[in-house]
Amino acid sequence: MSFDEEWAQLKAAAREEHSASARTSGMRLNQLDGGGGGGATPFGGLCTSASEKKAAAGVIEDELEPGLTNAGDDADTKSNTAISEFHGWDTALGLKHVLTEWQTQVKALAKRIGGEKEALRGANTLFLGTDLDTGNSFRGICQPGTHPYDIPATGGSQPPLPLPLTSSYH
Repeated sequence: MSFDEEWAQLKAAAREEHSASARTSGMRLNQLDGGGGGGATPFGGLCTSASEKKAAAGVIEDELEPGLTNAGDDADTKSNTAISEFHGWDTALGLKHVLTEWQTQVKALAKRIGGEKEALRGANTLFLGTDLDTGNSFRGICQPGTHPYDIPATGGSQPPLPLPLTSSYH
C-alpha cells in the first residue's frame, strides 16, 4: 500500500469517526507521560530550539569563520616565507604544492561552515513552514462548517473554548 493510499484511508476513517459521534472536541494530542511535548524524548523524537540554532550560527560567524581566516592567512604567510628561503631547492616546490593544497582545503572548510551557518539560520523558517503545512493538511479531515470552531465565511467570531481544556477521549 502506498503512502497516499494509506493517508487517504486514515483521513476517511477520521471523517467517519468525526461524523459518527456528537463530540464537541475536535483534536486529540498524544504526549509524553507528565504532559507537554518538546525536549529530549526516550523515542528519539525531533527536538529543536530556535535560540540554540541562532547561538550556534553566531559562534560560527563570530568565532569559527574569523579564526579560520586568520589560521589560513598565517599559514600562507609562513609558507611563503619558507618557500622564498628555500628558493631553488626541491623543498620549495614541495612547499608550494602543500600550500596550494592547504588553500584548497581552507576554502572548502570555509564554504562548509558557511553553509552550516546558513542552514542553522534557515532551519527555523523551514520548521515553521513544515508545521504550518502539516496543520493545513489536517484541515481537509473535517468537512467545512462541521467543526464547532469553524469561522463562517461571512465573518463572525469563534465560540468560546470549553474549560478545562482536556480531551474527553484518548
